[in-house]
Amino acid sequence: METLKEELKKFYFKGKDVDELSKKFAKLAPYFISGGYIKVREDYRVYPTTVEFYFHSEKDEGVHDPIVYHRNNKHVQGEIPFFPMFTLHAHDSGYDITFENSSEKYRASVLIRAYQVWDVKQSCWLKWGKNPRTENSQFLPYEGKDSINTQVLYLKYILNGFIMGGGSLIDWIDAEKTEETKEPDQRKNVPLYKINKDGEEEKVETKDFKEEEFASRFKNPFKEGQKITPKFFTSQKKSYVNDPRLWSFSRKEPVPKPTK
Repeated sequence: METLKEELKKFYFKGKDVDELSKKFAKLAPYFISGGYIKVREDYRVYPTTVEFYFHSEKDEGVHDPIVYHRNNKHVQGEIPFFPMFTLHAHDSGYDITFENSSEKYRASVLIRAYQVWDVKQSCWLKWGKNPRTENSQFLPYEGKDSINTQVLYLKYILNGFIMGGGSLIDWIDAEKTEETKEPDQRKNVPLYKINKDGEEEKVETKDFKEEEFASRFKNPFKEGQKITPKFFTSQKKSYVNDPRLWSFSRKEPVPKPTK
């Protein structure tokens, strides 16, 4: 059985061909969303159902992704150490699973954008919602068909308990990869960047969007000759052009109930 860990060990990228990188991500994606789960002690299993890939080269000539959190000069001035492969990285937008490369100087990870939570002791799915008794929002036992959660930040209430002083009760458990993904999509609320006159990276606002330039620059790497449909989003009262890279991958169907 091919496992996610084995596939990540084989992953390697050099250069700045975004289409080539996108195709490599497409091959990895099924292992993240159907090749296992995150075991949280003996309490929960977290099954990623949508993952978004992030990749940033620290070299001048490389694929750059300014939104990446774990990179040089982002939140810490200067160079920061590379994460070991398969590190769980908690940050302001949720949890990443990393596969960085210190020799080629790139940061690489997936963000868990959507997920299912299996409560081992109660033998049921958990879904975020409002408790009718207390009116508080929380993870509740769920018996319906759609047990997928999209509240990325609230995963912290499940995926926690990291031991200080060595050892961990958080682990990835491999399973047989069972399915391919839906059509790749753009990452959610990730802005397109441009280099301004001062040589700095800045977000592209919708008011500066040029349809012809966008259409000529960005093509679908998975369907030859097909254009990428531009998307837009609003953040802090400003409207931005969404990054067009098709680096989001989702399961076709929710994870079925575990049998053991």
